[in-house]
Amino acid sequence: MFQLRIPQYLFVALFLLLSGCSEASDSLPAAVDLRADAQQARTRQLPIVLFFHSTSCPYCREVEDLYLAQLQRENARVPQFLLRTIEISQAQALVAFDGSRTDYRTFAKQQGVTLVPHLRFLGPDGAALAPDLVGLTSRDFYGGYLESSISNARAKLRRAGR
Repeated sequence: MFQLRIPQYLFVALFLLLSGCSEASDSLPAAVDLRADAQQARTRQLPIVLFFHSTSCPYCREVEDLYLAQLQRENARVPQFLLRTIEISQAQALVAFDGSRTDYRTFAKQQGVTLVPHLRFLGPDGAALAPDLVGLTSRDFYGGYLESSISNARAKLRRAGR
């Protein structure tokens, strides 16, 4: 009888490789303190991009994996925006732009977010800088829409800073 033996180091290497596949979604920063983020955005002249999502939403995962993860990797090298994620069904604690304490679920409701995936482009004051991207309507153009929205938000923020 033939017995297959996999050396332990090969098993460990395979485990590390497979565990790295989920790294993209783990790299997106969760919202914790939007007031502090607003101060950082103001200092660095960057728009804030809020990604409202749900863990049960396959379209959210697609937006996260295909578009946001890559943009965030590029953004880590040359900052263009501050990205923060908000899981709309969680009661995770959050400090809002005005310093009040709330949670993800309540904040999403206050923001009028009911459909996900939902991207919102804001200035340090919490005001909209570009139209929201809601849903995943066209995969062919979504990346372009996203990059255009970030670019428009940055331009509007720079014009307001002059």
